[in-house]
Amino acid sequence: MGKRQVKVDFSGFWKDLDKEDNFFINTLRREFDPVISEKPDYLFFSLFTDEYLNYNNDVIRIFYTGESQIPDFNLTDYALGFDWIDFGDRYLRFPLYNLYKVIPQLAVSRGGMIEKPERRDRFCSFVCSNSKGDPIRIEFFKRLSERRSVDSGGKFCNNVGGPVRDKVSFEKEHRFSMCFENSAYPGYTTEKILEAFAAGTIPIYWGDPEIGRVFNEKAFVLVRSDEDMKKAIDRIIAIDDDPVLFEAMLKEEPFIQGNYPDDQTKAAEEFILNIFRQPKEAAFRRNRTFRGKNYELFFKRYCNINMKLRKIKHVFDK
Repeated sequence: MGKRQVKVDFSGFWKDLDKEDNFFINTLRREFDPVISEKPDYLFFSLFTDEYLNYNNDVIRIFYTGESQIPDFNLTDYALGFDWIDFGDRYLRFPLYNLYKVIPQLAVSRGGMIEKPERRDRFCSFVCSNSKGDPIRIEFFKRLSERRSVDSGGKFCNNVGGPVRDKVSFEKEHRFSMCFENSAYPGYTTEKILEAFAAGTIPIYWGDPEIGRVFNEKAFVLVRSDEDMKKAIDRIIAIDDDPVLFEAMLKEEPFIQGNYPDDQTKAAEEFILNIFRQPKEAAFRRNRTFRGKNYELFFKRYCNINMKLRKIKHVFDK
């Protein structure tokens, strides 16, 4: 007996998403025969467009966000994101970095540094291209640079002759890596700290205030706030000046037990498959009756107007 065919589609994801080759559809292929359809029964959608609202109301919606946006469960049946939410079978925390193919695995072994720690010649790297992040990032860069040379290889505050092509390779030349998020939000941890671990450096991290729920705080330097800057910088210099302490930190495992990328990936696969194992009508979770319809209609009208205005603006911008 062949696998059950399921009609799916994708909307609002990043531009280079291959609908036929991605984590979600490849997971489904383990037990089903997924077919891309313009009239799907199941829709995977993300936040870069609101077109998902224009699909028929009999489509089961599965929201995925790689940004710090809380899912609206009035508009979706299921969701995967950054937030620490417990919402039955409707939600799973699955940060974006788990979709990276190589970096998470390199981060587990710390680029080989756990077995053979190595002291590199260059002090600290900083790679940033977004100038609109929290001001703490540039302030910390300036203050740390007053103590020791920090090599900035991004477009922002570049001091190495231009942006570097390969961030992890650049970080591998250094003992420490500044990996500050654009903003601080509970649960919102991006690939930045994983790239630093993968490069075999000691990360200097600011961002997710609950980072310690997933990552081992003995393996990196945590900057908690503006007021914590001097204390954090003093600690970095002390670690750098103490070869025994430096090596001990490099030998620390990056992840807290149970939070390894493989564990999270297996949980996400099971979460997705469970949606499709049910009969379709039993898999709906959002309110599609009177209250739910009115709530959705309000957003649909607003979003369609907004999308039309964006298209008009795009034409004039050309």
